[in-house]
Amino acid sequence: MKKQYSTFIIDDDPIFVLLFKKIIEKSERFDRVQNFPDGQYAIEELIKMVDNGNVLPDIIFLDLNMPNIDGWQFLDEVQKHSFIEKLNIYIVSSSIDNHEIERAKRYKSVKNFISKPISLDFFEKYELLN
Repeated sequence: MKKQYSTFIIDDDPIFVLLFKKIIEKSERFDRVQNFPDGQYAIEELIKMVDNGNVLPDIIFLDLNMPNIDGWQFLDEVQKHSFIEKLNIYIVSSSIDNHEIERAKRYKSVKNFISKPISLDFFEKYELLN
């Protein structure tokens, strides 16, 4: 049996979230998936998890373009917290702008920049959780 992981999907596109959840389900690697429509809700949940002594998600999949708190603002905000060292963030974006890819590399917690769309071979292609 494969080890089970937990994840946050931070993305405001309900169609992407639905399809990505299906891919995650087929991977049989995650036992807990939470999604958030913007970074603010995710930050609040991370703080609550730390305050309650709960385990943080193994991976966070983060979109950049969202209302309220976008992906960049999320990254800037979590940098202020001590739990940043425990986060593994994968940016999943429809952007292929080299400037954004280079900017993402400046964040220690960002492990990779992945361009949408996501396919069924996603986990093997990016060597996640191997």
